Amino acid sequence: MKLVYRFALLTLLILCLLPTAQAKKKPKPKPKTIIPPCSQGTPFRGCPACGSKTQDAKHLTLNVNKNRGTAVTKPQKITVQEIRDPANNQGVFTPEKQVWVTGFVASVEPGGMPETCNCTSKKPGGRTDLRDVHINIVADPSEAADQTKYVIVEFTPRWEKTFGFDDSNYEAMRQLIESQIKGKRVKFSGWMLYDFIHEDASQSIRPNQPVCANFGDKNCNWRATPWEVHPVTAFTIVTGP
Repeated sequence: MKLVYRFALLTLLILCLLPTAQAKKKPKPKPKTIIPPCSQGTPFRGCPACGSKTQDAKHLTLNVNKNRGTAVTKPQKITVQEIRDPANNQGVFTPEKQVWVTGFVASVEPGGMPETCNCTSKKPGGRTDLRDVHINIVADPSEAADQTKYVIVEFTPRWEKTFGFDDSNYEAMRQLIESQIKGKRVKFSGWMLYDFIHEDASQSIRPNQPVCANFGDKNCNWRATPWEVHPVTAFTIVTGP
């Protein structure tokens, strides 16, 4: 009888301790990254400089840099070749660097849609009225068809307005810009920006990938480098090299 009693008592003790042991094994949830309310930069047409639905502090900083509204005042000369040189991927440029670069405009493309930096969304009722203009420049006209040589410079919505363009019809605006600068040498002044989102599509980062055949293709390159001039705060059509 004593043996049965002891066995029952031991079983009860094990059952009592089991939940405690299991609770100890459960991993603690990782603390969520808390993104503070956007207090950086200035909003544009109701879109804060940090954009919308920012995933983390890294994306927040990227959006704020994309949405800078201050014109460069002391830009330093830089070349297309320097921007796209793989040796300059790290440790040479910073987002605080003010530059001017002269390049041959190979194409003028629509900017991304949607993009959190512009608070845009493809969801029903989402806004679509803010969009960058994406300009591909190269060092020489002979490179115009080679995407792996493309350096990107961008007009952002607030600078489109400053430049006098009307974005109420985005495609008409893009075509107007294209008619003014495509196939010409243009001097662009603005801020350096490392767009880490496009590292996997950059020749300087993924040199062994094929060139993209179609817009939207994955695992291929459509640009030379993640470094851009973004935003452009002034541009001038020039003659000569």
